[in-house]
Amino acid sequence: MPNILLASKTTVPQTGKQIIERERLNAILHQSTAKLIVVQAPAGYGKTTLLSSWFQQLETTVAWYTVDQTDNDPIRYWKYLIHAIGHSLQQEASSRIDSILHAQPQLPLEYLVDALLNELSLSTEKVHIMIDDYHHIFNVTIHQMMTRLIDFLPEHCFIYLTSRSTISLPIAKWRLNHCLLEIGMEHLLFTYEEAKEFYKNLNKQLKAKELQKVFEITEGWATGLQLTNLAGFHNVDDKEFGESNSNVIHYLMNEVFSKLATPLQTFLLYTSLLEQLTADTCNVLTNRTDAQLVLLELDQQGLFISRVEAKEQVFRYHNLFREALRQELSNRFTQHDILNLYEKAAIALYNNGSFLSAIELALSGNLFIYAEQWIQEHLVTFLSCGHSTSYVNWIDTFLTNGYEVHPELMVMYAYTLAALHNLEDAYQTILDLEQKHRSNQWMNKSEYASAVDDFLGVKAYVFVMKNGDLSQAGEYIRQRLERNPVGSKWDAIFIQYNQTEPMLFRTNIGSRGKLLSDEQAMSFFAKFRTGEFKNLSMTGYSYGMRAEKLYEWNQFDELPIELEEALRSGHQFQDAGLLVPMYILKSKIAVLEEQYIVAQGVLDHAIETVSERYWIDSIRVMKALLFLREDNIVQAKQELAKIEENVYKDSPFYLLVKARYLLMKGHLLEAQQLIIQVQLQAQQQEQLSTRIEATILLAICLAEQGQAEEALRTLHQALKLAEPYNYIRTFLDENKIIPLIRDYIDFRRKRAKDDWDEVTLGYAYRLLDYVQELTPVLEALSAREQEIFSLLSEGASNKEIAEQLFLSEGTIRVYLSGIYNKLGVKNRALALLLKQSK
Repeated sequence: MPNILLASKTTVPQTGKQIIERERLNAILHQSTAKLIVVQAPAGYGKTTLLSSWFQQLETTVAWYTVDQTDNDPIRYWKYLIHAIGHSLQQEASSRIDSILHAQPQLPLEYLVDALLNELSLSTEKVHIMIDDYHHIFNVTIHQMMTRLIDFLPEHCFIYLTSRSTISLPIAKWRLNHCLLEIGMEHLLFTYEEAKEFYKNLNKQLKAKELQKVFEITEGWATGLQLTNLAGFHNVDDKEFGESNSNVIHYLMNEVFSKLATPLQTFLLYTSLLEQLTADTCNVLTNRTDAQLVLLELDQQGLFISRVEAKEQVFRYHNLFREALRQELSNRFTQHDILNLYEKAAIALYNNGSFLSAIELALSGNLFIYAEQWIQEHLVTFLSCGHSTSYVNWIDTFLTNGYEVHPELMVMYAYTLAALHNLEDAYQTILDLEQKHRSNQWMNKSEYASAVDDFLGVKAYVFVMKNGDLSQAGEYIRQRLERNPVGSKWDAIFIQYNQTEPMLFRTNIGSRGKLLSDEQAMSFFAKFRTGEFKNLSMTGYSYGMRAEKLYEWNQFDELPIELEEALRSGHQFQDAGLLVPMYILKSKIAVLEEQYIVAQGVLDHAIETVSERYWIDSIRVMKALLFLREDNIVQAKQELAKIEENVYKDSPFYLLVKARYLLMKGHLLEAQQLIIQVQLQAQQQEQLSTRIEATILLAICLAEQGQAEEALRTLHQALKLAEPYNYIRTFLDENKIIPLIRDYIDFRRKRAKDDWDEVTLGYAYRLLDYVQELTPVLEALSAREQEIFSLLSEGASNKEIAEQLFLSEGTIRVYLSGIYNKLGVKNRALALLLKQSK
């Protein structure tokens, strides 16, 4: 289903000629340097009018986005906002923004926001971003991402928010930081002179006494002034305006609505059910053929109606007016009659292709049978287009109203919750479906056969995502295959199983580092490599995860086949979450084969293959790591400096590579602080692989600080975590850990007590067995060269070697050149690899 973005929602409303200039408010806006401007007041205080008038005075870029109730879906919200920003910039920037908007698969929201921030930072012109009616937003995810957008907003960008109520954003923080301008109700109230100017622009000549009375009654409320004008001025002294909607509705009904012709009243009441007004839908709902003329006449009269989309002539009622009309509708008609109107309107919307609006209206009118039928018909399309949050809200509406939802929709509800990382609710939905089966045996009914097939697939997915339980998930897949399913809606929906990790076994489906035996893993993966599952995205992940584990276990015979199959799948689905980890793995293999240039070339190719900034930054971090392993600190620093995603700088991968850089620079305490930060976070998240890697680095850091015994105890903790899963390369890829493992073995043999027996010495010996000692080659080195090479193998830098041997760094470089020639290698990294490789 194409994503239709209404142009009117991203267009600055045009102010009428009769609008007066609020010079005192314009002065406040002009003098402010705040990056966030919040205009908050109840309905009818002129918030939108003020800012649209202000923007028309500016000779700069303005991105306008008008929010409504349907925009609580994070995907919908950010697509509109990015669309608005993109089309307000110059063509080149607009194209880049559009590429973010249309990225496939859909970027995770935090990375999408950071990508947007990056593009804004590249702009050389001021950008004013207006979000109107933000009070409609109550989705916590949107609030979180808006907070991130505002926190990291470039200096030349400004965000304006209008709202009727308190905004669920950290306003107090921004107030203390002096980056916030607040315009409230007290600012927006018309002064006496402004009220006088208002009526003057309307060619209304009020006597001073009449104007004073109107001003006292309205208290400067903009809509109050407008309502008074519409109703006439001869009875103003008998009217009372309050802030409550009830008074507004009473006034609208008695002084505006009641004075309209009866056919027009009927038209307004019937069509008040609609959020947006089109001629076709209004004609069906009102049994008329002239709805277009009526809408144009209402627009011309300015009767609380505004254009939503000028080209297509789509309109909407003012919120207060629509509320008043709906209340009057409930007063005049029976519930049965109103229900019929909802049915008529929803069907008209559906027949016009407005499926989302039809479902929303059906749910508002409690037409659950229609809503359920339409959702089922377009389920795959909705989820494929990113309407996951909307789908969850629809099902929640059913459940809140006690409606018995079709099992198929409940199965997909569980899947959608899991995809949105609400794993606890997804798991509970699975349990509820099983409980329902125990009570009514729904899984045994032929009409639900397809739903049962989907249930088993979704159940496997939820178990993998929640617990990393491949064995249990494999059992559910086996049960599904035994049913000989014909096809599944679930299979038609692309799933990106990895949204953040540079290595697959760090993900939930990779058991977060708890590496299953090859036999256990293949009992699950084999089911995806034949039959109906072989072309699913999950199958590609099965190859990728096995390739990573074979590398970790230092087993290279089957690794190339697994790796190439994973890359093929990644390209097929254009899934950066699979492609990037595989290119990183490919670069690691090239390093083991002493092909550093090839390894960097693999990563450069990967950067050209993916478009998302987050994944590009992942690759740059890996490039930096490879440079560090070549002892090339300068280029490593340059790569780290290229990281553009603020969110990526909080990732464990980046932080641990930065810690390695600090270690090489000799900034040991800073490195230790970063490592401990990652270690604690990994422990809280039960992320085993990251925890092992961080603990290894901490042991190296402590050793370099001279805390020998503490370093060995820390290494012991790393070995304790790693031994049950046979981690190998995570240790061997850190060249400075090898001498520490030797010291650990010596310590255990001579001094360690029983409390060290949690790790078998055989595991430590086995790690050393993978390191090939070069005694025959080293015999060709002189005593001084062997001494230098020994320090080199322990990870000492040229400067450190020079200081220990009381030589100059230039002399050390000469010695190293001779050592490299005798060993037949070109640089330090290759020499170390030769010493450490099997």
